[in-house]
Amino acid sequence: MVISSEELRNKVAVVTGASKGIGLSTMRLFAKHGIHTIAVARSKELLSDHAKDAQKEYGSTVIPVVADVSTEEGVEAVYEVAKREFSFVDILINNVGVGKYGSVNETDAKDYDWMMNSNMRSSFLCTRAFLPDMKKRKDGWVIFVGSVAGLRGLPHEAVYCASKFAQYGFAQALDHEVRKLNIKVTYIAPGGVHTEFAIGTGRDHENPIMQNMMDSDDVAESILFTLRQTKKARLFLLGMRPLQEVL
Repeated sequence: MVISSEELRNKVAVVTGASKGIGLSTMRLFAKHGIHTIAVARSKELLSDHAKDAQKEYGSTVIPVVADVSTEEGVEAVYEVAKREFSFVDILINNVGVGKYGSVNETDAKDYDWMMNSNMRSSFLCTRAFLPDMKKRKDGWVIFVGSVAGLRGLPHEAVYCASKFAQYGFAQALDHEVRKLNIKVTYIAPGGVHTEFAIGTGRDHENPIMQNMMDSDDVAESILFTLRQTKKARLFLLGMRPLQEVL
């Protein structure tokens, strides 16, 4: 048994990486179901246009915030907007993420910093910013959009796997800390998703494998399904794979 989407209406969410891919699909799905959203990304034009479109189409409040959430200043800006507009946040979606494929010798320190900061540092900073209010209210949900690469090592993805393993370990530890305060934690681990992710850094739209991958809407629907669990239940780990992808 799950709760109805109607019970999520007027909840407040922060979605990072909301200008495209999984973040954009999640922001639009939230707006459709009456969840008000602080949509965060670094791309001002894309973010603003998508936020306006979603708000116009569904009537839910969608507030775009241009920020780099791998920095303390960026996260502070997001937090200040959320406090000013809504007072509190019910749902945090740590979605922003990047990746580059290649052997260890083909990956340099800049690539390492880029992936670790975007994938893990942003998750830490955003969670640290919004968690105290959730603790005070004894209510909230922190969702990490991770990857199968956070559950097992994959060839030519050593640093990306490292960043996602770190995110998964962080989520596990966080769950131990906050579960007793009625705060739920979820790590969603998709396989291949056909988005702009890693295009130009190891992926190519022309690769026929891309056509068999999941769509970003599939992952967004899994996030909504996660949030529809009853008060007594939580999904900590949700694995998703394209039908043609081996486990």
